[in-house]
Amino acid sequence: MSRYPVGIDFGTTNSMIAIFKEKGVIEVISSESGKRFLPSVIYFKNESEAVTGDNARSMQMLESQNTISNVKRYMGTDKRFTIYGHEYTAVELAAMFFKKLKNLHKDYTGETEAQAVITVPAYFDHLQREAVRSAAQAAGFEVLTLLNEPTAAALYYNNIGKKENELCLVFDLGGGTLDISIIELNKDCLKVIATGGSTEIGGVDFDVAVADYLNDDFQKLHGIDLKGDPIAYQQLLFQAEKAKMELSGLNETNLVIPYITITPKGPLHFKKELDKALFNKITEPIIANIKKITEDILKDNGLKPEDISRVLPVGGASRICNVRAFVESMFQSSVSKDLNPEEAVVCGAAVNAGMRTGLLSDRKFFDVTSHNLGLEDDYGNFEIILEKNEPYPVSFTSRFTTASADIDKITVHVLQDMAKSSLNVSDSPENDPDYFISLAKFDFTVENNTKEALIDIEFDIDECGIVTVSAKDVNSGKTTDFTLKSDFASDIIDNIKIY
Repeated sequence: MSRYPVGIDFGTTNSMIAIFKEKGVIEVISSESGKRFLPSVIYFKNESEAVTGDNARSMQMLESQNTISNVKRYMGTDKRFTIYGHEYTAVELAAMFFKKLKNLHKDYTGETEAQAVITVPAYFDHLQREAVRSAAQAAGFEVLTLLNEPTAAALYYNNIGKKENELCLVFDLGGGTLDISIIELNKDCLKVIATGGSTEIGGVDFDVAVADYLNDDFQKLHGIDLKGDPIAYQQLLFQAEKAKMELSGLNETNLVIPYITITPKGPLHFKKELDKALFNKITEPIIANIKKITEDILKDNGLKPEDISRVLPVGGASRICNVRAFVESMFQSSVSKDLNPEEAVVCGAAVNAGMRTGLLSDRKFFDVTSHNLGLEDDYGNFEIILEKNEPYPVSFTSRFTTASADIDKITVHVLQDMAKSSLNVSDSPENDPDYFISLAKFDFTVENNTKEALIDIEFDIDECGIVTVSAKDVNSGKTTDFTLKSDFASDIIDNIKIY
């Protein structure tokens, strides 16, 4: 067992690791560059060596074909990345980031083992969560649990302030995901009431929107589509990110890229002045979706903005000028300004690691499910068994019967709904397959006799968020269990040196 348990924030843009020390001290471990975060970018020098962090990010412009970022957005998918002729999955790439974090932990503490609480977006589906868990385990971490990012931020806020009787809304906008959670805070207890969000809204979407606008503007002037040149478009993305950050404090900024492309008539330079008004216009559709999700979670829980006593803006993207303006206009003086948006999640994960290893024993918290869980019925519809926003650990059972008496085998198709965003609403996997995630399919034999066939389907979620599905033939007592937990093994982690 490691002496110091750790919290890890595996982010779309940056990742962080913090340790929980004696007397409740939380220490964020710095990278070799001295920064308290590690850019979530990986650059392959060759087939057997890869560089992460700042050094990788500096190569992103020159060798974009060998550099990968935003891996977190592809967790739980079949996406493949081809580098030097080898295909990598998102889980394998994530495991390399976790291995780098493991090395930082070892260099700081001298310990080879590490117990860790890993944060995930509250709106991650089950496949995405298990992909993160298996990547961390493959890198050598003993994963104590996966913790929702807004819950982690609230845990840290409650830890440093020990609040009493506050209804808190955590607004967590990271590089690639949006999470909004409503949480009851008391001195020694935290209870999540509801959560919503999207895995398709994040800070990188603002970068892409601005870069695409700049590209369209350049194309109108010169007839050249910079998207056809990976290096040129990457420069636009960097300038868009720069503008996004500078406009958090300035009213306007100048974007300059010398020699962005070469034409038969000579080189072309890129220059553009961007002010807040234009930035707001370009990114207004993103803000509209954020506003809709925020309003819906309040409405669904019978709340108004004035019912929220404290709003915690979390995630670096919460600093974006029009995001901050929207949050402050909706919640006004209840918006907290005493919490570091970038470090709240990782520090909250470290607090939870201290709780789970017995170093911090005077706190309790209760988290909730973020999606409905259920089955696909014979008509192609979604039958909910376990509703979203249900506190866990929890177990729930529904009874079914076969469509006809002569059926001796059924297929249990486990689904999770609203796979990408709480803006998605559907009850038909057949008509709207993109709104659902298939978690598992397994066959179950039913005894064919004169009695009516009765099948109990049970969903169980333990305190670590691991889901188990059971099917029971009521007449015979026969039971089949299926644990929805993924593990992956790959020799890539051992064969590639990570710097």
